[in-house]
Amino acid sequence: MVAVEVKTKKEQKRFLTFRRKCYRENACYVDNQSFMLREMFSGRTCFGENKEIKVLNIEDAGRVVCQGILIYTKELPDYVQLCFFECEPGQERAVEVLEKEAVEFGKAHGCKRLVVGLYGHVNYGLGFLADRYGEKNSFSAAGNPAFYNDYFEAGNYERVYLNSYKTARFAENIKKYERILNGLESRYSFRCFDKKNFNRDAKLYTDLNNICFANHRYYYKREYKEDREMLKELFLFMKEDSLIFAYDGDTPVGFVMWYPEYNELLRGGESFGVKAFFMNLLFKNKIRTVKVMEFGILEEYRRKGLPLALVNRVYLCAKKRGIGKAETSWVLEENGDSNSVCRAVCEENYKRYVVYEKQLS
Repeated sequence: MVAVEVKTKKEQKRFLTFRRKCYRENACYVDNQSFMLREMFSGRTCFGENKEIKVLNIEDAGRVVCQGILIYTKELPDYVQLCFFECEPGQERAVEVLEKEAVEFGKAHGCKRLVVGLYGHVNYGLGFLADRYGEKNSFSAAGNPAFYNDYFEAGNYERVYLNSYKTARFAENIKKYERILNGLESRYSFRCFDKKNFNRDAKLYTDLNNICFANHRYYYKREYKEDREMLKELFLFMKEDSLIFAYDGDTPVGFVMWYPEYNELLRGGESFGVKAFFMNLLFKNKIRTVKVMEFGILEEYRRKGLPLALVNRVYLCAKKRGIGKAETSWVLEENGDSNSVCRAVCEENYKRYVVYEKQLS
């Protein structure tokens, strides 16, 4: 069993081929990550500019049986990250080899802890799926098989849990707060992202992220060019009302990002890419769910009704499209305020996710 660092185009192709093989027959998984990996391998993304990255295939007798990517950034200096993990069942020894590589990589950079399930930055993903393995993953959400967790449950890891929420009665749940929302609508003003002023609004998005999430677990400061690149890709699919800013007078105090649940247009085993782009153009009216991806609010406004007002803005956009269901992205279980807002408008605790973390020995 050996670890082979992926450097050449041939090795990169083997890395992506193994990943496709892991999910090819999985009717519950739409691949939303291979696009980013191809961009990273090609050098067409700034994803790796502030990071040191080591891509590994774990091979047994020349055959790839496990893989992962190790990431270190001085912006999150205590952690070495093990992400984009894929593996065949029954490969405990291969996972041990990969973990050993991660520990050595981390120690070489002065890291104190290993985190498994952080994808370079929380904006790109966090966590392994920890339940409901028989349901298709939503856009940008994990959809790994259950046995992936078994590999890390057996280790000396601490577990950090995350929740997502879902409602099939978006209108009814919002209507319960109609009187409160009328007051909030008069207190705050809202505007959509303006693509004609793309750089200005992308900068505002970055600035709000860096302020709102400064104390969020695993978050570190975003660069303007990173978010410009991410938003340019998302706006190939999203409309301008998918990113809404909130103001108190002339002061920006929060935002919400949402989008139609694009994975509803794809079958399990397919990858998000060119096909999804054209499916979205031709069949966007078939989408029945909105995904509330992220909301960020200045600390002094979090208990002044603004979270609910921003969710209402998403509802108003969904209503225009005839969409009556909503799902949230992951929310850290330790984040009481965000979980409370989600429970207020969603009747169902939906999926659970987990991140594995331990001290480097």
